[in-house]
Amino acid sequence: MFRFFLSALLVGGAFAHAEEPVEILKLDVIPYEKLMQGDLKTLQILDRALHEKGIVGVRGVPSYKEKYQQFITVAREFSALPEEVKESYKPNRALGETFLGYENGKEKFQRPNGEWIIDDLKTSYYAFVPDNFTNKWPNEVDLRGPFEALGGLMTEVGELIMYKMELLGSHTGLQLEDNSRVGRMLYYRKSDNNENPYWCGAHFDHGLFTTILPAVYFAKGEQISEPPEAGLFIRTSEGGPFKKVLANDFDVMMFQVGEFGQLVTDDGIRATEHRVHKAIDAVERYTLAVFYSAPMDVPIYSQSVLTNDARYGAKKGEACTFRHWHEATFQRYLVKENEKL
Repeated sequence: MFRFFLSALLVGGAFAHAEEPVEILKLDVIPYEKLMQGDLKTLQILDRALHEKGIVGVRGVPSYKEKYQQFITVAREFSALPEEVKESYKPNRALGETFLGYENGKEKFQRPNGEWIIDDLKTSYYAFVPDNFTNKWPNEVDLRGPFEALGGLMTEVGELIMYKMELLGSHTGLQLEDNSRVGRMLYYRKSDNNENPYWCGAHFDHGLFTTILPAVYFAKGEQISEPPEAGLFIRTSEGGPFKKVLANDFDVMMFQVGEFGQLVTDDGIRATEHRVHKAIDAVERYTLAVFYSAPMDVPIYSQSVLTNDARYGAKKGEACTFRHWHEATFQRYLVKENEKL
């Protein structure tokens, strides 16, 4: 009955203009083979990248490119289905279902002027990774196989990094539970309306950690390179500029830190603030993300600055569980049924 994946959309950083110069953030990329070997120099690059930039890439994961290509094919097939068909796979909240399956425009963020706006061009399909009986899958398209194959590979590498960074293991006392990994297919629809220049507003993921992939873009049915004004933008310091992550190598997976990762490390590592800029022209964007949750009911006693957030629900050094943090995030940023902004 809980959403293990909802991104916490925050105030600030919204509505830059297309004519503003685009600053580039160099992505540090490490070889998968050396990561597996525990190569010291590779681990130093990993540590520095996540601490200083909040994002790191890993190149050369076996079978990744092939699995991603297969996933994009079925993601496009599902997204092309009539809306009433896709809506038949959305959660039935009257029956207590909260997130598995299809979702369309259910997250909101706040402009600097205080106005709330819905990410109404973003659609999603959620499923636990690995697959279990609670997942729902469409009959019209074989989404399940490619989704789980790619998601499973992403979780393997993500968990390896979390252990290397001591987000999991004896340092934090945390291990992942059965339903701690949620995959999210993301489809950003094309639009000629440029009033809102973002497909996704500035936010931090609220969980422990996230695996993300270079997005795939299409215009008039043909795959294109990422438009220069579009894509993933990251802010590496509070109040600093958002910088574009050059993510055009489909042999690279990327990884970033969530808010609960910052809480369990007492600010030893900071959550990654990011947003997705929209293409100016009629362009579609596809990708897959995997979100990792902490054990729901294991208390932490954080000294982080994030304890000042009302979602923590306690004073610095006092107990909070991920269940509480998660539910408070859900209540703050999910668009309620029939809610008018």
